[in-house]
Amino acid sequence: MAQFQYLMVLGFIGSCAVLVNFGFKLRISSKWKLFLMTDAVILTLYLAWDFWAVSKGSWFFDQEQTLGIYIFSRLPIEEILFFILVPLMVVLTYLALIKLSRPSSRDKNSNDLR
Repeated sequence: MAQFQYLMVLGFIGSCAVLVNFGFKLRISSKWKLFLMTDAVILTLYLAWDFWAVSKGSWFFDQEQTLGIYIFSRLPIEEILFFILVPLMVVLTYLALIKLSRPSSRDKNSNDLR
């Protein structure tokens, strides 16, 4: 069961992303192309950094807490999912906060978080 721990954390983050998206009616599906293009840059930079750190022995992934599926023979598949899900959750949280901070249509002068 320990090999699923990283995946369970990612599942929780992914579930939160789905709930935030539908709960706040953010319509992130209309912005997938922009998100994926931006996230491709993040993936490239941070996966290269992870690969370098693992190759140098500065960083490691506990083999007992990952599925054992590795990309480039060093990075677990969960790490790639991490760099997709976490930026997605950051964007969704930002959009939700923007939506919460807008005044309601009933009271144009209201500026509180509802």
